[in-house]
Amino acid sequence: MEYNFRNLFAVLTFCFFCVKTKERRNCFSADVLTPACPEFFEVLRLLFNSLLTLKKSASFGGFQGSGKTRTATEFIIGCYKDMKLKKPALILDNEKGSRFLIPIFKKAGIEAIAKDSTHLKDIITAFDFLNKGEIDFLFIDSLTKIYYRFIKDYKLNNKKQRMTLQDWGTVLPAWQEEFSDRFVEVEGNVCFTGRAGFEYEKEEDEQDSEGNVTKKGQFVKSGVKMKIAGETPYETDLNVWMQLEKGLSRDHKPTQKNVSYILKDRSDTINGKIFEMPSYKNFRPVVRFIQGLPVDEVAGATFTDNLTPGNDLEWMQRNLQRKIEVEKIQGVFDLYGLGDARSKADKQLKAALIKKVFGTTSSIEIEKMDAHQLSYHKEQLEELMKELANAQPEDPVNFINSIEIGELDLSLQYEKSVA
Repeated sequence: MEYNFRNLFAVLTFCFFCVKTKERRNCFSADVLTPACPEFFEVLRLLFNSLLTLKKSASFGGFQGSGKTRTATEFIIGCYKDMKLKKPALILDNEKGSRFLIPIFKKAGIEAIAKDSTHLKDIITAFDFLNKGEIDFLFIDSLTKIYYRFIKDYKLNNKKQRMTLQDWGTVLPAWQEEFSDRFVEVEGNVCFTGRAGFEYEKEEDEQDSEGNVTKKGQFVKSGVKMKIAGETPYETDLNVWMQLEKGLSRDHKPTQKNVSYILKDRSDTINGKIFEMPSYKNFRPVVRFIQGLPVDEVAGATFTDNLTPGNDLEWMQRNLQRKIEVEKIQGVFDLYGLGDARSKADKQLKAALIKKVFGTTSSIEIEKMDAHQLSYHKEQLEELMKELANAQPEDPVNFINSIEIGELDLSLQYEKSVA
């Protein structure tokens, strides 16, 4: 459709009317629009709906005292001014800093509502407020404590003292579903902070010419990261790492400054840059870029059914049982001192046992076996380990290779166990 200058003037007049009356969402009701040019007003409706769906998200991570909360506050205040936001900002505060933040927001003319919480359910409720347009910004300070509480509740509900790999395999997907997926879909502006932690790597063990470990490798610090589930900080449009850097001036007086490192910027306007004592003007290019983005129609999914297992969770239960059996097999090796085989002789013995029992030394092939097969092989392994312990041969590998495991009908046993 093509419109002349008079139509353009009408667009601007109508937009001004909508802003001044503060009735953006009601400007397109049937009693306001006239039927003179339905296509024209349909364009207006789509234009305003697209503008209302623009959203900004940012994350600020760092150690205590790095300035992440104050910098995030200045970012939010700048967004309010640039985006002409009017509705309140909701602060989910668990760092006891809201009593300092509210006066700062108030001075900037922004109504701020604070709630002290470490529960994920409060974040989900806040997402609903954003989607309904009841607030213009959600500020979570910090998300790390929300995540820690999520882990703590899991341990309490499942009576766990320590988290195993199996537990993490349950918790991380749950966090992705309950927080990350909702965060990506929320229609509103969100900013959160996260506390910093160190990443560690293990040095290689030192070995002699025979492969025996002479010195175990130590765990050393290899980097820093936000103390939240791995990918969460990178779900935002802008990811900022804050650092408190200390030094001495020329006259040997102590100095310190807050420095921001831009780890991710979807607009690519400030990506990779470093700012000392950052303020909103450093981040404004990102906001301005997003404001200028066209919001076009996006095609929906072609298929609504997925390739995941059924909703009855049968696959998840089978997979969990299989993992349990794998851990039990590892426990048998641990019981006889072969769980973490380090010497060349122990490694050869463990490989011979695995080959004898499972018919392969491929860990991938073994992990593909179902729980019933793994349980059956675990019993064979236990019997074989008992014979080995009782015989105590001079050459354990030859002893293992000489033993003939009973020719059992595995398929028949499998059918009986399933029945």
